[in-house]
Amino acid sequence: MQMSEGSRDGSAMQPPAAKAGSRWANAALLLVSLLLSLLLIEVGYRVAKGLPVFRIANWRVEQVVMVNLGELKAIPDPVLGWTNKPFNVHEDGYTTIEYGVRKNFDETAIRTGAALAVGDSFTEGWEVKDHESWPAFLEKLTTLPVVNAAIGGYGSDQTILRAEQMLPIVKPKLLLIGFHEIAIVRAGYSSYGAPKPYFTIENGELRYHPPAFIEPRANTPLLWTIAYAVREVLGYSAAADYVFARLAPNYWYGNGDDDLYQKADNDDVVITCALLKRLKGQADKNNTRVVLLLQYYAQLILDADRPGPNSQAVARCARAADIRVVDQFASLRQIVLDGPPNVIREYYWYDDGVFGHMTARGNAQAASLIHPAVRDWLATILGWTSQTQAPAPPPESGSALQP
Repeated sequence: MQMSEGSRDGSAMQPPAAKAGSRWANAALLLVSLLLSLLLIEVGYRVAKGLPVFRIANWRVEQVVMVNLGELKAIPDPVLGWTNKPFNVHEDGYTTIEYGVRKNFDETAIRTGAALAVGDSFTEGWEVKDHESWPAFLEKLTTLPVVNAAIGGYGSDQTILRAEQMLPIVKPKLLLIGFHEIAIVRAGYSSYGAPKPYFTIENGELRYHPPAFIEPRANTPLLWTIAYAVREVLGYSAAADYVFARLAPNYWYGNGDDDLYQKADNDDVVITCALLKRLKGQADKNNTRVVLLLQYYAQLILDADRPGPNSQAVARCARAADIRVVDQFASLRQIVLDGPPNVIREYYWYDDGVFGHMTARGNAQAASLIHPAVRDWLATILGWTSQTQAPAPPPESGSALQP
């Protein structure tokens, strides 16, 4: 049957309209499916990691803040990369004296001839008050003055450089070195949150490379501007933060002017061991005893049955160099296995699904492990420093000595 001209025109125009509508519908369906898939991945990741499912936060920015190396406390240093401001008083209970040393109690100057502690933020005692760091607790246990010269964000290489810097100033009879797994990893970088020194081994010798302070670029290309805008949106995904932090840390955490994380051409464990051996040789010349304390992030204590590979390797080479090793892993792991649910939160700060540094109780527990490891040295050391009296512990912090 012959159709009318109008019917023919109408039927001829319908298919294109249907195709256009179909394309938009398919695109919308694809977008909704993609968003739902990403949402399921996000929820699944948060549940698996024990993170708050409904928390809205920029996880990327929070991680950048966590590695903001000195918060308001650090200043650039041409040798070490950065160091603490001297004579700094912060409202969170953080006080430094000369050389950026953190106070334990009421001391106003460097106390020489006793003990020196070096390390990163775990030794320095971030998130606790001056008298709640493990060097302060160790001082109360031993009555031996302990100079806390640790600097937040340091790699194991910077920690050893700091020890070498402070040895002729403090003249200690006991040197305490604090490392953890990530601090050892940092020795394999020329920039880790900020430009830092690093070492290579050339012709069998350690070669020092100073921190390279990079001048900011004048302009950011359009594509990078778009990429950084996308990054800000993705930053609200905890799963995206986990993935990009491992696949593209420079893009994910960089500031657009330089790279926050830049790998050096070295082996972090080999460099750390070589530096420990060098430091032990220097300490031996002054009859200074050396102890290495290995600490850990809370998540490793919860998830693993043994320390990380870097910590194990460094422990072996430290013992080979006749350095006493105190390892906090086994004791904390046993506490987790034997204790009630979430007992780990008594030893590490925990906020919105994220573990931070050690609490006062965690630091006291570390000091209680070091004390027996140095007990046989104390009489001799205290004899050398008989004129130096340890400060009386503040009464409000005495109960925290219980591990």
